[in-house]
Amino acid sequence: MEDENKMTAMKFLQILVFYAYLGKQQSLPSLIVQMLQLTLLHGICKESCYGMASFSFLLCQFDDFKAADHIGRLSVLLLDKCKAEEYRSNIYFLYYGTVRCFNVHIVQSIDKLLHGYHVGMLTGNIESAMFNACSHQANSFLLGRNLAQLKVELDSFGKTMVEYKQMSARNSIRPIQSIVSNLLISNDCPSLIGAQNTEMEDLLDQATKENDAFIFCQIYIFGCIDAYIFGEYELALSMIEKRQ
Repeated sequence: MEDENKMTAMKFLQILVFYAYLGKQQSLPSLIVQMLQLTLLHGICKESCYGMASFSFLLCQFDDFKAADHIGRLSVLLLDKCKAEEYRSNIYFLYYGTVRCFNVHIVQSIDKLLHGYHVGMLTGNIESAMFNACSHQANSFLLGRNLAQLKVELDSFGKTMVEYKQMSARNSIRPIQSIVSNLLISNDCPSLIGAQNTEMEDLLDQATKENDAFIFCQIYIFGCIDAYIFGEYELALSMIEKRQ
């Protein structure tokens, strides 16, 4: 891509796509398609990698997981070809954190997510780094990591998120912290949803007011897991239905 105006447009669209993913997902398809159209019509630039990774995420919403994985892998290859290191953290979060898990076991992606965190911190892409950390911690829990070790990591990442004022990422790991703490003290009932957890109720109210789709997903997904662990199957089903 050689047209400066088109390259500027791609940079602007990349920012819009990132924030639409966090809070206004109904705008995502049109923004992502515009990035792809500019790439197809005017050539490749660094932001094309991000556009392709975002498109792979979008394809998952239509259950086309095979095509999503193919496009996602291409975005990673294009990342190296374009030497777009500043977008590596973004692309790793999108592909390894949201797409690849539909095709291969999450254990194959967890190291990439941690690498995405470190690269993001090194390149100044702090916000994306923190979401790699969120995904890494969520997958660590799902993989059955030692809970005491996981709690230490969650507390450390949470402290770093507060220091860098990344409160959306901070809020996204709070549901995991709640479950881990509850399991460590061997409580006999779910901890995430209910009157006994005013912190999660307040977080859910905040997500509702701010239309924060990412936090909604975290609360309902881990609320389902929490309820299932303690045999509250009807509550688990309710969480899945709300997530949908």
